[in-house]
Order: sequence, then structure tokens, then C-alpha cells
Amino acid sequence: MRDRLDATKIKAALFDVDGTLIDSLPMLLRGLGDTFEHFTGKRPSESDLRGTIGVPLLKQMSIFGCDLSQPGAVAEIEDYTISRYRFHRDKETQFDDAVTALLACQKAGWRVAAVTSRNADEVAFLKESHDWANGIELIISASDVANPKPHPEPALKALDAFGIQPHEAIFVGDSIFDLQCAKGANIPFAAVLYGAGNREDLLAGQPELVFTTPADLLDWISQTQLEQKNHGTEEERDRSHQFIDVPN
Repeated sequence: MRDRLDATKIKAALFDVDGTLIDSLPMLLRGLGDTFEHFTGKRPSESDLRGTIGVPLLKQMSIFGCDLSQPGAVAEIEDYTISRYRFHRDKETQFDDAVTALLACQKAGWRVAAVTSRNADEVAFLKESHDWANGIELIISASDVANPKPHPEPALKALDAFGIQPHEAIFVGDSIFDLQCAKGANIPFAAVLYGAGNREDLLAGQPELVFTTPADLLDWISQTQLEQKNHGTEEERDRSHQFIDVPN
């Protein structure tokens, strides 16, 4: 599974947001439940809602039977959803080690993108809730592409913006939608098992890397950056030796 991954070549990290960087599941379940109950008169079960986590809100609206035929209906539902997220914001926490890993990538000079199924309004709420999100170089949301995850378009758009090849990136995510997006773009995928995704589905997708905890992710990022530093030192030493005159 790791034959496509050369850690010394990595120049960019693409991170999913929900379930990877932040533990937003309790907030999302409550907020979405409130929204669909308000607009359809029926509250979906938590199990049904969980099955759509990672799906763009617009598609969730259709799945749970919202009437989108009236002018302004989508915007009204989006606004209401954000208001319910705000109401339940105390239920959301961040995965500290995962956020530290993202910040470490930035500090090491890697290009960093968040590739998310959130729309533009939901991304604005993310930035409102988490200061570190304002420092992410690039955020590709469902509003920025014609085909959101699991389609590879968001990942490919990030690669194009950074001017790098798929093997020079790593995609970190917790759901099968993340894995399918990464695989479609031919980017090595790191599955995190601490999020909301289904463990069996992720492992069946044969990710290049698997992290059980946020600390495991941070350890790998730190080790990879150390390997890159040592590799760079060795290459520099090899180049310098090419110019040393050896006496006869």
C-alpha cells in the first residue's frame, strides 16, 4: 500500500476538516437534526445523519426531503443550519494534535490546503470558530467546485493551485469520501480512524497510511519532516563532494 508514498518527496498536505482536524460530529448531528426537523417536520435518526456526514449540505437537503423549489429556499436553509451550528457550538472541539500537525506542515514550508465538503458559509463559520483556520493557505470548499468530494476535483484543484504532482502530496481524511477523492486524484491517502468515518470502509480502501489517534498523525508528520531534513543534508553533502579535487 505504501509503494506510491515516498516521504522525502512530499511538498504538500491536504487535510479534510470535520472528523480530521475538529471533532464536529456532536455539533453537526444536533444542528442538522434541528434543521431538517424545522423544514420537513421530521427529525432524521442520528444513524441516518451520520451516513451523510462528509456530504455537502445541498445534497443533504435533498436526501432528507427539503423543498428546494421555492426561490431563496436553499439560502434560507443554509442560514438556518449555520444558526443551529452556532447554537450547538459548545459541542464542537478540535483534535489538538491534528491541528498541531497541520501547523507543523506550514512551519516546515509544506503547502497546506483544507479540502472540505463544507460550503462557503460553513467555511466562514469554521474560521469564526477556530483562529488557526484563518491561516490555512488554501481552502477548497463545496462552493469552489462543480463536483465536491468524493469526486477528485477538489483535490486536483489544490494540486493545480500548488503546482505539484500527486505523488508530492498526502491527503489526510477520516471518511470514505476523502479516500475516494484522494484515490481519484492519485494522491497517497492517510486514513485517520479517530473521526466519524467507518473504520472497515477506510481499511478496505487500502490507504497508504493509517493513524489511530491524532498523536499518531503528529508523530508521523514530525518524523517525515526529520527524514526530509536529513535527506536534504545528505544530498547537499553528495553535491559538495562532486567538487572536491582528489589528489593523485
